[in-house]
Amino acid sequence: MIPFQDRKRIRGFLYSKTSLSVLFLLLLLAGNGVWGIYQKSKTASSERDIALRSLTDLESRTAELKTSLSHLETERGIEEEVRQKYTVARKGEEVVVVVDDSAKKSKNDEVVDTRSLWQKLAPLFTN
Repeated sequence: MIPFQDRKRIRGFLYSKTSLSVLFLLLLLAGNGVWGIYQKSKTASSERDIALRSLTDLESRTAELKTSLSHLETERGIEEEVRQKYTVARKGEEVVVVVDDSAKKSKNDEVVDTRSLWQKLAPLFTN
């Protein structure tokens, strides 16, 4: 057993301002290291979420491309794609243009309102 005087000397050293200051400094250094690891963890977590979102986007894009590719492997799919991109027609086909009479356009492609002044003002007086 340690004699009483030796224990008193050890306690005096442990509770001195110098040893408490050193312990506080060690605590701050350890806390700083833990805080740095915590920040890196948060950054890694957010980057992981971004990578997962990117992965799901790429998987959906892959699925779209596979369906588009399977559509292009058919004769009808090839024809639709060529017609859409190059506006071509087969021999003997004609174009039908449907013109809407209610929207008459002037020479510079602006819609002309053909209602009279009284027809324009009538909605103001009726519910």
